[in-house]
Amino acid sequence: MTAAETTKANAAAPLFSIIIPTLNVASALRDCLESIARQRFRDFELILVDGGSTDATVDIANSFAPNFDTRLVVRCGTDRGVYDAMNRGVSLATGTWLLFLGADDALYQADTLARVAAFIGEHEHSDLVYGDVIMRSTKLRYGGDFDLDRLLFKRNICHQAIFYRRELFTSIGPYNLRYRSLADWDFNIRCFSNPALVTRHMNIVVAHFNELGGLSNTFVDKAFLKRLPITTRLGIRLVIIGARWWLKLRVRAA
Repeated sequence: MTAAETTKANAAAPLFSIIIPTLNVASALRDCLESIARQRFRDFELILVDGGSTDATVDIANSFAPNFDTRLVVRCGTDRGVYDAMNRGVSLATGTWLLFLGADDALYQADTLARVAAFIGEHEHSDLVYGDVIMRSTKLRYGGDFDLDRLLFKRNICHQAIFYRRELFTSIGPYNLRYRSLADWDFNIRCFSNPALVTRHMNIVVAHFNELGGLSNTFVDKAFLKRLPITTRLGIRLVIIGARWWLKLRVRAA
C-alpha cells in the first residue's frame, strides 16, 4: 500500500465495490466523489485506479478519505488504458458486486445504492443487474430492458448502470484490451450470450452519465466493429438460440 491508499485488509467484505479509473480528471472528480459520499447505504468500498495523473486528481481523491472510513483505496501507476485500469480495479475489489463509474459521472440520488441493494436482496439469484442513466447533456433517461438482440443490433447498456457479480470477471474473463473504447460492450455481449447467467433490469436510475466525455465518443473502435459485422451478429444469435433449446431439452429429459 502506498501513502495514497487506505488499508482495508481487516474489514469485512462489502456488498459493493465502486471502481473509478482516473487520469487528469481533477476538474470533474469532486462531483463524482461527492455523489458517492452522500450515499445513505454505506456497505461499499471505493477504488480509484489512477494512470499517472499530473494534476490534482490524486490529492482530491485522498481528501475524501474521511468520508469513506477504511473503504477508500487509491492505486497509482501506469496502465494500458481505461479498460486495463478497470481490470486492475477488479483485482483490488473485495465486494460481491462491482460498479464502474467514470470520473465525470455521478450516482443519481442519495438512496441509489440503497435501492439497488434492496433489489438485489429481492432477486438473490442474479449475476448481472442493471438500471438506467440520465444523460447529462439532454437530461433524457436511457436504458430499459436489454436482451442479446438489442446488444448485438442496437446499443450497449451504459456500464455506469450495471452491477456485475465479481465472479463474472473470472468466469467470463476480464475486459479485452484489444478493444480500445468498446470493451465493456464486448463484455456485456459475452455475459448475455451465456444462457446460464441471470440478468435483470431494475427500474432504477443509477447514474448521471456524461455521454459526451466517454472513449466511445473519442475513438472509433475498429477492432470491435470488425468483430461484429452483421453476419457475425446473426451467427452469434443462432448459436445462442441453439444453446438455449439444448438446455431446455436437458431439463425436460431429466
